Amino acid sequence: MQTTRIVSALALSLTLAWIGATSLPVMASTETKVCAGDQCENEMRRLIKLARSGSGDAAAFVAMAYASGDGLEQDFKEAERFIRLGVRHRNPMATYLMSDWYRNGFVLEQNIEQADKLLAQSVKSEYPPAMYQQAFLYLQSDDESKATEAVSLLEKAAEEKLMNAMFLLARLKQTGTATEQDLAGAGALFKALTLARHPQARAYLQQVIDELAADEQQTELIADFRSVDDIEVIEVRGQKIEANMMLDGLVRRLNASGKYDRRSVGSRISGVTCENSGSACASVKPGKGASSVGEVLSGGK
Repeated sequence: MQTTRIVSALALSLTLAWIGATSLPVMASTETKVCAGDQCENEMRRLIKLARSGSGDAAAFVAMAYASGDGLEQDFKEAERFIRLGVRHRNPMATYLMSDWYRNGFVLEQNIEQADKLLAQSVKSEYPPAMYQQAFLYLQSDDESKATEAVSLLEKAAEEKLMNAMFLLARLKQTGTATEQDLAGAGALFKALTLARHPQARAYLQQVIDELAADEQQTELIADFRSVDDIEVIEVRGQKIEANMMLDGLVRRLNASGKYDRRSVGSRISGVTCENSGSACASVKPGKGASSVGEVLSGGK
C-alpha cells in the first residue's frame, strides 16, 4: 500500500484538522482576548511570581500571554524569557510552545532543527498537542514507516480528548489511510466531536452513516450515531467573566500544590520544584491538552 501517496492525495482535506498547529496568533485583537480587566491583571502578577518560583505551567501561561497580548501587554522579549524559563523547568507545555514558535518563526527566529528537538522532548512527555503535531508531520513526510507511529500518537492524543487528534484520527479511520478502514471507530469519534461542537464533525458523521447504511447488520450502530440529533447541547457564553474566574482557579491550584511556595515543606531552593528536589509532593496541573491562553483557562482542546 502506497501510504504516502494516499496521504498526499488527502492532504487538503486532512489539513482541515490542522487547527492547532500554530498555538498563538501573531497579533491578538481586542475581540479575541479572553483575559481582561483588573482581576485578570492581578492574577497574571501572581502567575509571574509562581513562574519565578519554579512553576513551568505558570511560565508557559505567562509566555503565551506576553506573546499574544492577551492578559499582558504584548512583549516578545518577555515571552521568550518566560518560555525559556518554562523549558528550563522541563515543562511539556512550554517545551511544545517553544518548538511551535521555532517552527513558525513566531517570537523566536525560525529554527526547524531546534523545533524538532523540542517537539521530540514534549512528545516523550506525552503532551497531547505535541503528539498531534508530530503525527501530522510524520504523515506529511515521505517516510512510509512513520505512518504507523503517527496513528499510534494520534490514538494517545485522542484518548486525552484532544479534538484535533480525534478529528484527524477519525478521518484516517474513515478513509483507511495509514491504517485499516474502521467506520465504526470513525463514527464513534465523529459522534463525540459532534457533541463537543466541532464545526465539521456532523457532516463527516453523516458520511459514515451513509456508508454503513448498505450493511443491514449495522442498524443498531447507525441508530446510535443518529442519536446525536436528539441531544440538545446548551452553550453558555460569558467568556471574559469565566476567564477571570478560571484564571483565579489556575493560580489557586498551583498554589495549593505546595510546589512553588518557598515557605512550604519540600524544595527550599528558589526555582527548584519539589519533584526535582527528591521530596514527595502533590502536583496539580492545568489540562494536558491546553496549547493557548483560552484553552488553559477553559480546559478546551
